[in-house]
Amino acid sequence: MYRIGILEDDLKIGSELKIFLEKNGYEAEFITPESYAGISEDKMTDLLLEADLSLLLLDISLPGFDGIRICKAFRERTGVPVIMITSDNSELTELMSIQNGADDFVPKPFNTRILLARIENVIRRVYAAASSVSDTKTVKTADGLTFTIDMSKGKIRSESGEDTELTKNEFHILKLLVSQQGKIVSRDRIMEELWDNEAFVDDNTLTVNMTRLKGKLEQIGIMGAITTKRGMGYLLN
Repeated sequence: MYRIGILEDDLKIGSELKIFLEKNGYEAEFITPESYAGISEDKMTDLLLEADLSLLLLDISLPGFDGIRICKAFRERTGVPVIMITSDNSELTELMSIQNGADDFVPKPFNTRILLARIENVIRRVYAAASSVSDTKTVKTADGLTFTIDMSKGKIRSESGEDTELTKNEFHILKLLVSQQGKIVSRDRIMEELWDNEAFVDDNTLTVNMTRLKGKLEQIGIMGAITTKRGMGYLLN
């Protein structure tokens, strides 16, 4: 669940935003003016970082603080996105917000549904991009050998950086074996997996694909990771 921080000096707006966001499936924390009264800008930044947020809604006009400066200090220390909310909807203020790290700018008064759509858009853009970058799975075999599967590119890579591409069938076979690591997977179960992914396969085709997959693992130094259990199926050790 994404956690939204609300740094807003208006108690009514902040409280209503918290309720609205929670009703729409988010965790929300309203950081009230009382909670940061008298602290320094550095302490304010520390407070925001400690809140473990997925996104920050940040008012520009805060008592004792410049919201744009807070945005800049916060974004220098984290990749968590920021949406500025302010009654000052001048082009200059919007430009300064973006230049100091804000991901979006919403002038007051705002429609909460439009704000929600902007929040969802920023979250989708920021976290979908992060997900695609880290769409990998690391596998450790019983012999202590480690390799990585790049889910988005259909590649396997050794710890030393050697890699090789898998065919669609090889990729789906390996993914199934990894999900059941340490257990025997029957040939019928593997063929069902390939059929589910719209690949034509018979018993001979499976044997050929399995041989090629073992060979590709060996190419990157992962020896003997897949064992054939005669009459039963295959096992990723």
